Amino acid sequence: MKYAVSAALLAAIAVGAAGCGGSGTTPASVAVHQAIMSGGTQASALRVERWRISNGDPVDVVLVRARFCGTDNGYTAPKIDGRCVPQEVYFATRPGAKGGFSDFLPHGDAQRAVAASKARRAFRIFPRFPGLLVRCKIPTAGGGTVAGLCEAKLSGSRGIAFLEHWPRDKPQGHRNTAGWVVTLDRGDRVLRVQRTGSPLQARS
Repeated sequence: MKYAVSAALLAAIAVGAAGCGGSGTTPASVAVHQAIMSGGTQASALRVERWRISNGDPVDVVLVRARFCGTDNGYTAPKIDGRCVPQEVYFATRPGAKGGFSDFLPHGDAQRAVAASKARRAFRIFPRFPGLLVRCKIPTAGGGTVAGLCEAKLSGSRGIAFLEHWPRDKPQGHRNTAGWVVTLDRGDRVLRVQRTGSPLQARS
């Protein structure tokens, strides 16, 4: 359902993409080029995952870190001592495509999503990108799966909610929704995990 690429390989791809004007065709090089075209500098790809979004389209989702200082896209990163803080943004593109959609993440939220995803084995079916809704197969107590949608969402200032929506063939507003909220401390350590509703994976 998804794959990950090593950080070292991503860094090499990112440097190559930046040096050649973004002409590469790997998911990481396409995302780095998109970041540069959006006004980012010192762009590097950190992580790649492949998912099917809610409409069924396969997408390569790449987390990119760059500095966005006074860009033309309406976004300016916060500054510390007059310098722009490196910001993270994920780019989602269809395999082989040159562009797609993107989402800027508040500082630190990408790392919080990864830290929270390690709190339970059940969270392996969720994307580690806050706000990305994907197709998933939700395990059930009987050993089967239910076709649904999964997402990780920001919850308060230090929380990540992992939500299951099922069945997938029902229209929005008619699906069941349940999951967990993981609260982290300032060091991104797990403080507590609370259920919200009755997740399929938690039923005995």
